[in-house]
Amino acid sequence: MKEPVDHIIRPRLPWRPESAAITECGYDASKVKSVMRDEFFKRLKEYGEQRSALLTCMTCMSTAKRWPTWQDDPRLAISREVEWEGAHWSSFMRETSERRGHLLRDELFAVESLIAAHPDEFRDLLASIDARRQWLDRKAKNERSQ
Repeated sequence: MKEPVDHIIRPRLPWRPESAAITECGYDASKVKSVMRDEFFKRLKEYGEQRSALLTCMTCMSTAKRWPTWQDDPRLAISREVEWEGAHWSSFMRETSERRGHLLRDELFAVESLIAAHPDEFRDLLASIDARRQWLDRKAKNERSQ
């Protein structure tokens, strides 16, 4: 009998609890055999595409390769959540929490409220991020010119 394949745990948004983990294909990660993304990419590098496909859910594999993590690009991570909740929500509602259909929407309203309550802190954080980006750009330019 064939062993069940591993599913890949989907990267979560940084403010979401680890207990709400789902797989790249949409299963509750606590109910299926699963591996972390870094474990999967290590496997992929070690075994190659075809051998990894024998051990890993194909939907999870293709999805993990297609979507970056929050650390890679927060904009694309948010875009993924928008797509997940919007267009695909109804088909996954039976398999996931009822909250899935409006969780990101609620979180974005909460972010709006937090920013409204702390506008100076928000502006300071943005200025700090921009200053660091400018410094890194200058550093990279200096290194290229040497």
